[in-house]
Amino acid sequence: AMAGAGYPAAGNASSAEVIAFAPLLPAPDVAFWQRLTQLKLDELRLDEKPIGISGFYEPPAAVGAPPKCFFTESSFALVPGTPAGAALVKGELKNFNTKEEFREFLSGAQRQAMIAEAGAVVRKAILGGQALEDPSMLRPTAIVAFADLKKYHFAYTVAFPVLSPASPATWTSWAPLAGPADLGVDRDTLRRVSERFQEDAALAAAGVWLLVRQSAEAAWEVRPFSALLGSAAIPDDGLVVCFADSSGDGAALGWALRNVLLAVAHHRPGRRRFLAFRDPHLGARAGDAALRSRAVFVDCAADIAARALAEDAAPIAGWSKIQNFDLTTFLDKKRIAADAVDLNVKLMKWRLLPELEPEKMKRLKFLLLGAGTLGCGVARTLMGWGVRRMTFVDSGRVSLSNPVRQSLFTHQDAAESRPKARAAAEAVKAVMPDAEVESVEAEIPMPGHPHQSAEALRQAVQRLQDLVAAHDDVVCMLTDSRESRWLPSLLVAAAQRRPPETGAPLGLTVALGFDSFLVARQTFLGEPAACYFCNDMSAPSDSLAFRTLDQQCTVTRPGVSGLASNVAVELVAGLVQHSQGFSAPHSVGSGSSPLGAVPHQIRGYLAEFRLAPNETEPFPKCICCSPAVLDRYEAEGMAFVERIITDSSELERVSGLQDMKAAVREDEVMNFDEFDED
Repeated sequence: AMAGAGYPAAGNASSAEVIAFAPLLPAPDVAFWQRLTQLKLDELRLDEKPIGISGFYEPPAAVGAPPKCFFTESSFALVPGTPAGAALVKGELKNFNTKEEFREFLSGAQRQAMIAEAGAVVRKAILGGQALEDPSMLRPTAIVAFADLKKYHFAYTVAFPVLSPASPATWTSWAPLAGPADLGVDRDTLRRVSERFQEDAALAAAGVWLLVRQSAEAAWEVRPFSALLGSAAIPDDGLVVCFADSSGDGAALGWALRNVLLAVAHHRPGRRRFLAFRDPHLGARAGDAALRSRAVFVDCAADIAARALAEDAAPIAGWSKIQNFDLTTFLDKKRIAADAVDLNVKLMKWRLLPELEPEKMKRLKFLLLGAGTLGCGVARTLMGWGVRRMTFVDSGRVSLSNPVRQSLFTHQDAAESRPKARAAAEAVKAVMPDAEVESVEAEIPMPGHPHQSAEALRQAVQRLQDLVAAHDDVVCMLTDSRESRWLPSLLVAAAQRRPPETGAPLGLTVALGFDSFLVARQTFLGEPAACYFCNDMSAPSDSLAFRTLDQQCTVTRPGVSGLASNVAVELVAGLVQHSQGFSAPHSVGSGSSPLGAVPHQIRGYLAEFRLAPNETEPFPKCICCSPAVLDRYEAEGMAFVERIITDSSELERVSGLQDMKAAVREDEVMNFDEFDED
C-alpha cells in the first residue's frame, strides 16, 4: 500500500454508504425526429424491425446540470460516432406503425422482453470480456416510438438497461465521496486527462479507462479499460477506474456506472477506487476553479457480481417515462405542407408499389400552354403528384364564366378580370407554398392569324422558342383552338433532332370534344408517334373568326375536362416510371410500367364511359412534324414561321400533302365514303 498518499482508511460495515445514481434523461433533438421521419417515409415504410441507433452523453458543463443522453440526426449513421469529449451509447430503435401497437407494447410483456434481451447482451459481454474491449457495450439503449406522420407527433419511451444485484439491491461505498486528491490524483494529472479526453475520440467514446501507477512517486498513466484483464501486478492503490460521469449532482453518480461496477466486480473484485470524471474542459478554466470530478470508493464484491450476472437472477431496470414530441412546433409551415404533399405520394410505395420512384415525377418541369380549363386541371393533378415546377402561358383574362369550370380561379379573379396565367400561378402557390411556379402573359402565334406588326410576331415566336428550350421535360398543349397547338408542336418536334445530351421535351397534347377527349404524346427521340396534326388533311387556319356564341366557348360536358387532365398527367407519371422513360414504346400491358400502360394516345368517350388507348405513327406528309416541314424550319427559322402565320397553305405544299391530295382519284374518295357509311 502507498502510505501517506492521502487515501481514506477503509470503513467498517456500519459506515458503508448506499451509492445513489442519477438516471440518464433522453434528449432527442429536432433533427433526430426529422431524420426518423425521412427514414420512415423513404426506407422503413411498414417495416417494424429494430434499426441500429446511437447517442452520446457528456460530463456536465456545470454543477447541477441534468444528465442528458443526446440523440441527433447522426444517431442513425451506420458507423456510430460522437462529438469530441462525449461517451458513446449504442442500441436499437423500434418504431410501431400504429398507436394501438405502441400501447400494447407499453402494457404487455414485450416491454420487459425487450429490456431483458438488452440485459442479456450486457451480461454476456461482461462474462466474455468483450465489454472491457468495447466499454460502450456497458451502455445499451433502446428507443420505442410511434410516429404519427400526418400530424408530426411522436410518442416514445427510452431504456438505458442496467443489471442490478438481486440482494442486496444496492451498491455501497466504503468511504464518502471525495475530491480527486483523495485518490492521489492532483490537478495537473486531471488537466492532462481532460486534454486527452477532448483529443482522443476513442477514449472519450469508450467512456471508461484506467489510471495506473506502480508507486506513489510514479506518474499516472492512462490505459484502456481492457488493461483490467492483465492488472494483477498493479497494486490496488495504484489502480483507478475512471468513467465519464453524466451526473452533475454532488451526491449522485451517473447511471452508466452501474454496469461498469459489475464488470469490475467480476474481473477484479474487491474494494476499488473510481474517478467520476466531470472536468472535460479543465484547461480552459481558471487555475483556482474548483474541481468537479469526484473520488468514489466502492466495495465491488465478487458475490454481488455473481448474483447480478446469473442468467435467471438479475432484475433489469432503465425505462424512462412515456414522452411526446410535436415536431410542427419547430418546422416552417411551408415545409410541413410540402412534406405532407410528398407523404401522400410516398404512401403508395409502402404496400402497393414498392418499386415506385416518386422523385422522378417530382423533379420534372412542366410548360403549360393554356391556363384555362385544361391548364387548371393539369396543374391540380400535377400538384397531387408533388410536382413543384411549372410555368403557365396564357394571354387571356379570367371571366365570370370561368371559375366554375377552371378550378384555380375564384369569383374575385373574374370580378377583377385578372390575367389567367398570373392568377393560376398564384393559386398554385396558395395551395402548394413551396411550388416554383411562373406565369407568362403572352399570345401563341397561330397559322392563319396574321399579326399587325412583324416585330411583335418575331418577339412572340422568340418568346415561345425560349420557353420550350427552357422546359426540357414536358410541354403541354392545353389551348382551346386547333391552330394554337401548331407552333408548340413544331418546336417540340424540332427539338427531337438535337443531340440527346442537349435535352428535348416530351410533347403532350390534350383536346376536348363535347363528350370526348384526346390525350396524345408525340415523337420523343427514338420512339416515333403521331403529333396532333398527323391526321389532318389540310393546313390549320383561323377557326376563331365568324363564330357564334356557342362556337366561341368550349362546349363540353363538365366532367370531360377533369377526366382528360387526369389521364394526361397519369400518362406522364407512367412514362417516368418506365425503364425507358419518355422513350417508352406504346404498350397497354400491365407490366410495361409500375403504373401500367403507356400508350401513344388515349381517346376517351364519356357517353360510353370508355377509354381507348391507341398506337400511332407519324404521317410522312404531316403539316407539322414531317421531315420536309422540319427541314424547312431548320433552314429558314423565323422567316418560315412568319410566312406560315400569314399564309398557312404553304404547309400543304412543303409537306407534300397538296400533291398527295391531287393524286387521289374521285372514285377512290367515293369508295372510301361508301365504306365508311357501312
